[in-house]
Amino acid sequence: MRSYNVKKRGFTLIELLVVISIIALLIAILLPSLARAKELANRAVCSANIRGIIQSCYIYAQSNGSQFPATPLTTAAGGMTIGGAPGGPPAAPTGLATAGAVTSSWYATAGEPTLGDPLSCLWMLVLQGQDTPKSFICPSDPIATSPSAEYQTATGASAQYYYNFDSILAAGTPNTNGQGESYSIAFPWTQTGGVGGWWTDNSGSDVAEVSDMAPSNNAGATGTLERVTTTAVTGNTYGNYIYNSGNHNGDGQNVGFGDDHVGWEVNPYVGQSGDNIFTFDTTAGPGASTAVQNAVTSASAAIDVFSNTPPYDICMTPIRDVSSGTW
Repeated sequence: MRSYNVKKRGFTLIELLVVISIIALLIAILLPSLARAKELANRAVCSANIRGIIQSCYIYAQSNGSQFPATPLTTAAGGMTIGGAPGGPPAAPTGLATAGAVTSSWYATAGEPTLGDPLSCLWMLVLQGQDTPKSFICPSDPIATSPSAEYQTATGASAQYYYNFDSILAAGTPNTNGQGESYSIAFPWTQTGGVGGWWTDNSGSDVAEVSDMAPSNNAGATGTLERVTTTAVTGNTYGNYIYNSGNHNGDGQNVGFGDDHVGWEVNPYVGQSGDNIFTFDTTAGPGASTAVQNAVTSASAAIDVFSNTPPYDICMTPIRDVSSGTW
């Protein structure tokens, strides 16, 4: 019998390089598609979160005279709290061991500087059992990545204990104060300090109530992190990022309306009569020829919306700087 020695042939270096190049090319082709698919999935989760918040507001309103949650505002022109922390009693929280005790203190305490903060309005839903901290996180938000705890019975006079900021937050660059919150609400208060007609369970299907985190106006930022929220749709030469939320790379934002439907919007001009929901007007209502867009530039800005009758001038708050992450 004749035997043969069969020499096994391996891949040559050139063949290996060709295979590696093909794999690299396929990865380069597929990665954008995978990233796009992930973002679309994130938008769906975000949309469900916003719809859930509005539905929770409806549940709250059933026991509160048709009004959505709103802590008292102590000034006529509503200034958002510096730092973005929700309101809490100025006294140390010792003895306030229940959500009911905290919410009662919110309403009963006079002169508290953090009363009227938009975040405290949202947190009312958590303290009253209508929502959870996790639902306040958009999966596409690059800043707010962890939910806050529901409640913390710690000692101290800071409002942070009512939002449990201290366990997950640290000051730094970018400033992460406000981590745990990805969404903004229609600033609930009027020029006279009362709660506006838009912040009720009969506001209408064209009234924006909740959105992805509103951007602060920052014309000094670089590249796509710049924001000029007053830019008009017509003639915009920047790209959609210039006036959009930072939660979805500036491509747009989910906006929830008064009938609890949520739409993906590529610009903020989606309020009644084409109102820009990231600005406010002190002289005329949306759609008026004399309407003026006032950009919100900081968390301590005074928001003074024009009218308590339709069409409503909606301004989404709180705001966050897309470039630095600061409130």
